[in-house]
Amino acid sequence: MKSNLIPAFALAWMLLDLGVVVALGEMVRQGAVFTLIEENDLFVNTDRHYTQGIRLSFLHTDGFFPFGLTNVYSKIPEWGFRSEVGKFGYAIGQNIYTPADISATEPQVHDRPYAGWLYIGAIFQRRGWSLWDQPAQEDLELDVGVVGPGSLAKDAQIWVHEVRAFDVPRGWHHQLKNEPGLRIKYQRSVRFPLFRQDDFAGEFSPHAGFSLGNVETSFRAGGNFRMGIHLADDFGVQTIDSLGTSGSGLPTNTTLRSRWSVYIFAGAEGRTVAHNVFLDGNLFHDGPSIPKEILVGDFKMGFGLAYRRVEAGYTYVWRTPEFKGQLEEDAFGAVFIRWRF
Repeated sequence: MKSNLIPAFALAWMLLDLGVVVALGEMVRQGAVFTLIEENDLFVNTDRHYTQGIRLSFLHTDGFFPFGLTNVYSKIPEWGFRSEVGKFGYAIGQNIYTPADISATEPQVHDRPYAGWLYIGAIFQRRGWSLWDQPAQEDLELDVGVVGPGSLAKDAQIWVHEVRAFDVPRGWHHQLKNEPGLRIKYQRSVRFPLFRQDDFAGEFSPHAGFSLGNVETSFRAGGNFRMGIHLADDFGVQTIDSLGTSGSGLPTNTTLRSRWSVYIFAGAEGRTVAHNVFLDGNLFHDGPSIPKEILVGDFKMGFGLAYRRVEAGYTYVWRTPEFKGQLEEDAFGAVFIRWRF
């Protein structure tokens, strides 16, 4: 698996500059959009490792930048990218991580430690044209939060398990210690039309980017394929761990609004991981840790349905081992709902 991930990075970078030229026109302005994503391994009947995540995000209408942030947005450099419209938004989320055996009270030195991550984020997003005139999107996000008991991960998991009459995890007193968390995420995506027959179309969107900070530092590349009827003018479904944020609001020109849409999608992403606090342990404190895998791959598939302002769907994600000695790959499901203003 590792040897296959390396050429995948090179292929994705090549695709970002592939000379498939599309007809240029004015980028359609879009309204605000709210997205809720809930991810849980219970959707696939497991309860281990990355066990639960929730994220809420809101992106304003194109061109609206509160708090005097227009000047900040205008100073973001355009390297190989020509922007036409931009969005600003916010995110809040929580991730929960546990070892496989949540009944053990002693530290499990051969499994990943208990950990939580609670954060808020600020998002800059812009759409435009790539170097070779394909539709493109850039996402830049700054997340700040806390790792450790302050993330409230212990309280959240125990509450859910008690409500649903599951076994209560018994090892949270061995979790990572409190530590402020900072993460900067950047991603560029490019969209290539593959085919179109009336309202039925297929698209491929390669992407590449990075995450920097004491929470995670990684470099990523991958791509998503999407096929369906009345595809939205966006770059596909994102997960909580994605570097980008789904940002498709309704076109402000009401004559362009589709009444309904249905689609399926599949994608893959490889990453080179330099630092992962949930495996490497606290940066400023001694505590539990486990040697990580440097190369990790995600594979996903799912479907989405939309009618007027509401879109919902499901994503299945399969992930290669993240730490040394991990005997089984991980998987989880994600449900999302999006309200377009």
